[in-house]
Amino acid sequence: MGSILLASPALRLIKSKYPCAKVTILTLSENRKLCEMLPSIDEVICLSVNNFFNFVVSFIKTIHNIRKRDIDVIVDLEFLTNFSALVSLLVSLFSKGKTVVGFNSPLLWRNKVSDINISFSHNVHVTGIFLKVIHSFGVEEKNLSCEPEKAALLKHADMKYMEEVINKNHSIKQCNFFVAVNINAGELSFHRRWPKEYFAHVVEKLTERPDTAVFLIGGKGDVEYVSEFIKTLPYSCRIVNLCGKTTIEEIIGVLNSCNLLITSDSGPLHFAEVIGLDTISFFGPETPYLYGPVYGNHHVFYEDVYCSPCLNIYNSKVTNCNNNICLKNIKPEKVLKVIEDNYIRRGEIKSLRVIFPGACRPSPTIQY
Repeated sequence: MGSILLASPALRLIKSKYPCAKVTILTLSENRKLCEMLPSIDEVICLSVNNFFNFVVSFIKTIHNIRKRDIDVIVDLEFLTNFSALVSLLVSLFSKGKTVVGFNSPLLWRNKVSDINISFSHNVHVTGIFLKVIHSFGVEEKNLSCEPEKAALLKHADMKYMEEVINKNHSIKQCNFFVAVNINAGELSFHRRWPKEYFAHVVEKLTERPDTAVFLIGGKGDVEYVSEFIKTLPYSCRIVNLCGKTTIEEIIGVLNSCNLLITSDSGPLHFAEVIGLDTISFFGPETPYLYGPVYGNHHVFYEDVYCSPCLNIYNSKVTNCNNNICLKNIKPEKVLKVIEDNYIRRGEIKSLRVIFPGACRPSPTIQY
């Protein structure tokens, strides 16, 4: 979901250049709701991956469905995934007049699939990489804005859910500092999780303050991990477990009601960034120079140790690391000091902007 959200501003520029263009996205079924919210996407086609049989049936139907359409350009936004290149090949095979755009690959067969090969820039944020893709369409714009995406997400936000959560808990109603905490990372790499015990220390210290409430968030696949996490915490009626209980509309409403998100490198970080919520995030296996937040006020912790980042497009973002010191070296005391200095002690949200070395635009504070 995070990548779709980050690609949306670039896709919108295609529609600005070609007002009659219709943008259709092929994605996984769990991403449908987000895609239907975004102003850059007109139609969504989904693949089901619940089980192998459903996937095969869904895949065959999808390829047939796409081939029947009058599509002019096929854009592969996956950097080096062979499956996405195979889809592009099957859709364009024996079809005249279709142009395929994809990323340059070390694999010769993959390059031959595309009519236009885009160079992957390692020194540019992912939003800038998506911008390079649409430059091949003749779009000359070099600046991106996520304001339309922000408006779209907030339009669909379910604020009633958070109101009900607060109204059910008298202690939370007395609070004026709401913190969303996401201890999870996507199944792509659990190595991206900041240590559970570090999160526990931060949450415990936060809830020692009577004016602070913590909301634990996550998807259905994170329920067990978050449930085990809660067992390590002292009881507090100001710690609310929302993991696995929210729709995408409700989680946007939760984030929009909070003052801060503390999160591992994962999708909620990008949702918070787009809607304008301040964040504290942790990077190590993945580099913030590629996927860190760039819009708004954010504080990124990144140690930049000798083996970091170990996830990249050339190893399919798979690592054999068994000791992610890149995240273990980020001690909770550093995080608590940032919160104390910039939120609690000052009693207000403080802007945390600096220039992000090597990136293509202003970026958040990087804590080494």
